[in-house]
Amino acid sequence: MSGWRARLAGLARGRRSLFLAAGALAVLVAAWHWWPRRDTRPAEPRAAAPGDPRLTFATPYRNVRPEVTYVGDTACAGCHEGQARTYRDHPMGRSLAPVAEAAPVERPDPAAGDSFEAMGFRYRVERRGDRVFHREWVNDEQGRPVFEAEAEVHFAVGSGARGRTYLLSRDGFLFQSPITWYSQKGAWGLSPGFDRLHHHFGRPVPADCLFCHGNRALEVEDAQNHYREPLFEGYSIGCERCHGPGELHVRRQQAGAAYDGADTTIVNPRRLEPALREAVCEQCHLQGVARVLRRGRRAFEFRPGLPLHLFLAVFVKPPTRADAHKFVGQVEQMHASRCFQASEGRLGCISCHDPHVWPAAAERVAHYRGRCLQCHADRGCSVPVAVRRRTSPDDSCVQCHMPSGESDIEHHAISDHRVPRRPGEASPAPVAPADTDLPLIPFHRELAGADDPEGARDLGIALADRVERYPPAVRRALGELALARLGPAVKADPDDVPARDAQAHALWAVGDRDGAAAAFEEVLARSPRREAALQWAAALARERGRRDEAVSYLERALEVNPWRHEFHFLLADAQAQRGAWPVALRECQEALRLNPAGLEARTLLVEAYLQNGQVEQARAEFQRLLALRPPNAEALRRWFAQRAP
Repeated sequence: MSGWRARLAGLARGRRSLFLAAGALAVLVAAWHWWPRRDTRPAEPRAAAPGDPRLTFATPYRNVRPEVTYVGDTACAGCHEGQARTYRDHPMGRSLAPVAEAAPVERPDPAAGDSFEAMGFRYRVERRGDRVFHREWVNDEQGRPVFEAEAEVHFAVGSGARGRTYLLSRDGFLFQSPITWYSQKGAWGLSPGFDRLHHHFGRPVPADCLFCHGNRALEVEDAQNHYREPLFEGYSIGCERCHGPGELHVRRQQAGAAYDGADTTIVNPRRLEPALREAVCEQCHLQGVARVLRRGRRAFEFRPGLPLHLFLAVFVKPPTRADAHKFVGQVEQMHASRCFQASEGRLGCISCHDPHVWPAAAERVAHYRGRCLQCHADRGCSVPVAVRRRTSPDDSCVQCHMPSGESDIEHHAISDHRVPRRPGEASPAPVAPADTDLPLIPFHRELAGADDPEGARDLGIALADRVERYPPAVRRALGELALARLGPAVKADPDDVPARDAQAHALWAVGDRDGAAAAFEEVLARSPRREAALQWAAALARERGRRDEAVSYLERALEVNPWRHEFHFLLADAQAQRGAWPVALRECQEALRLNPAGLEARTLLVEAYLQNGQVEQARAEFQRLLALRPPNAEALRRWFAQRAP
């Protein structure tokens, strides 16, 4: 290591950006040079793509088919005005809206903390007519702004029952604001997860996030946060997310056609068998540890009335005596409850939750007590009423048997869906599979069956997705487990891009960087604009010292997404390593335009000014850097004194 990077290595040691990328062109060049131009060997049979469940699953419901179109909530409200009216007040009916149309739940005033500080930054929410702007800035010791960043937020995510966060659109690229409203505290604060990795205004919002917070997002294939205009088909969770596309049903109603028996043009979840009924709720409320799209499937393809596990493999931690009662997800908690296990499928989400009506605060105790008494009327609570009221003056079943506990989201508490008989009581562990040595198991393992032909592939992807979360020793072990499953999957279907992408990460985790580079290049040969593969390919090229390759990958990534400030900084860094300082200077400036809070980009900008002979600009920029209170400020001062005495 030489030059400015050597002098600053101590400052950067141990810091790693979430958005670094990986790849290797040299391996492909060598392979092309030595590989025969014509392969005369007989082609190995490839695994046929699984059939589309919307076409192959046996069901009487005709609206599960892919050609049946969505009609929107307005078409439903014509006949179902009552449900439509009450649903507008349900949290699902208010899950996403343009800011100008969102029902006000925030209090943008000093008493609610519309201006607050977090992690050394200051924030403010400002409403200007129908438009809302979020600001972030830092002041120096004299109270003068070092930088100010402002973004107009376009979408409000969340009903406000627990909180609301905000999205900004930059030419159809969606990012999350660092500012969130927390209803339980009645105050503004830093968005969830930003205290661990501060994204400022640059956190990409992928489709799998919007899957559960919006109706249908029009994702651009292979992009991480790019959406086609108008970005959404419907905003809040709509009628058809639970009932399926309504084209056939509306057409039949408009024609006044008579029918015998059940209406097969639309799905009524209450009439589904238990597993299919629960799948409607699980599409969003079963998060697990990892969620993997099954081979050939896309987000938003699931149709109510079909098994969720044919579209999505959800993995959870295997139950053990130590943690069987510590599930995070409410669906997992419910499945571990005595109520659910003893009901033999009768109990489900909609046994307690009416998806059309959200009970008012004054009615909730009676509402949920009534739901409990549907099963417990003959044998009610054994504790005398007088004793119960000492704990709960309203005699709430939920307060004792579903106490709220802290969730993994800051300021949020959720009810314990294990429904313990006594507070703190452990629930029975779900039945564990024989191979509990695996760190993850499929939640729907009984429905999918032990001979699920795609199960190993999905597990391999889930394991590879988690390797970066662990120290090297664990990372290698997970990588080996993943490779054992991904190797056969990729061999069976070389065009399975998600499996090949996961294989690249697993190879990297076990230390085979050349193999990982070749795998990334295979991914990009099939999906040249796959944004995540480009960013990881660049990171791997940097790690292997392939500067030219890193530059190429990053330039391609910026063609896909020009709004990612990390890509601009990484390209500046790669160009600096090549000695292309004018280009490095330009890319640093662009990175800081998108994210003025970037310490690494600002440090590199100082060096770029120096390398380009712009000493005064370097001095001014260095003072701004110090005003941001970087770690190891004294080391920075010594470094700059040596460079610009």
